[in-house]
Amino acid sequence: MIKYVHKLSPLSEDMPPEIVQVCIDTSQNRVQLYILRHGFIVTDPVMHTIEDRIQQLDQMMPAWGQSMAESVGLCPNVSPEWQKFFDDLLQRDDSWAFLVPVIPTNSQN
Repeated sequence: MIKYVHKLSPLSEDMPPEIVQVCIDTSQNRVQLYILRHGFIVTDPVMHTIEDRIQQLDQMMPAWGQSMAESVGLCPNVSPEWQKFFDDLLQRDDSWAFLVPVIPTNSQN
């Protein structure tokens, strides 16, 4: 299940593994996506697919005083087309890679 949030949950380890949070941070000419799922990160090919789609839509859509995120349908609400796109993309098993936590080493001199 995908949840579109304004701010990511600070405790991702408390989220069930089937929940994906998508947070879209926007400015006039920039879109930053944060996609969180407990224990997993989105693979590079998936992020490139999302970035390519944003660029294609940005080139096709006239801005008319709107921010890029508004003109491509990510803001103020995620359009139904984007919701279907994210559902199809992020529900696939090959969209995710295990998140390997960084464990600090105790080095003694």
